[in-house]
Amino acid sequence: MGTLIIVRHGQASFHEEDYDKLSPLGEEQARRLGRYWAEHGVTLHRAVSGPLKRQRDSAEIVRKEFEKAGVPFPEIVIEDALAEMPAERLAKRFMPQLCADDAECLAIVQEYMAAVDKKEKERLFQKPFEKMMLKWATKEYHDEAIETFEYFVNRVKESFSSIMSNSRNGQRVAAFTSGGPTAIAMHLALNTSFEATMELIWQIRNASLTEFMFTDGRFTLSTFNNVAHLREPEMWTYR
Repeated sequence: MGTLIIVRHGQASFHEEDYDKLSPLGEEQARRLGRYWAEHGVTLHRAVSGPLKRQRDSAEIVRKEFEKAGVPFPEIVIEDALAEMPAERLAKRFMPQLCADDAECLAIVQEYMAAVDKKEKERLFQKPFEKMMLKWATKEYHDEAIETFEYFVNRVKESFSSIMSNSRNGQRVAAFTSGGPTAIAMHLALNTSFEATMELIWQIRNASLTEFMFTDGRFTLSTFNNVAHLREPEMWTYR
């Protein structure tokens, strides 16, 4: 039986010009994961990462912590299909439409635009963002230039299937990716509805571990959203 450990990247740079980079806190979250694994004798046989900078950098920081501890770490293989769903493109394309369609969301977005405090802006952003993403998932919002939710699900499924089929029995594989692909793995294991799958995305903490056991024809959830390496609640983030 093999083990697939899905690692969500560390905190990204929300509200910065380049979202796709780790914040200082995100870098520390990844360092703590690397130290925790090295100190607890975790052996990884394979490591894959999505192509986004925040995913690749999280994997590389973990690798460096293994190196510092003198513990072997496998070559990090980039797997393009583990990129996150196109949330930024969707927000630019459909948030104006949501505001035109939904007066409540318009009011929240206006409050968000006026807010100064970063945590308050994150809180205000979440509700209209979730509504917009659900409309994308249910095909109410669609743009031929942007991948559909169905396409996103299928590419992630195929990626995980390929990773597992190319892993020998007993291997432990780490996959550094994002909240969306992690939720799709939960969908594969638990057959969650698309509404429940979308809801799961918003619950997944940065640098958290979601672990699955797999054999031919079997894919079973072992642990979800584990942050044992991040002891202080102030280290728990969701973006």
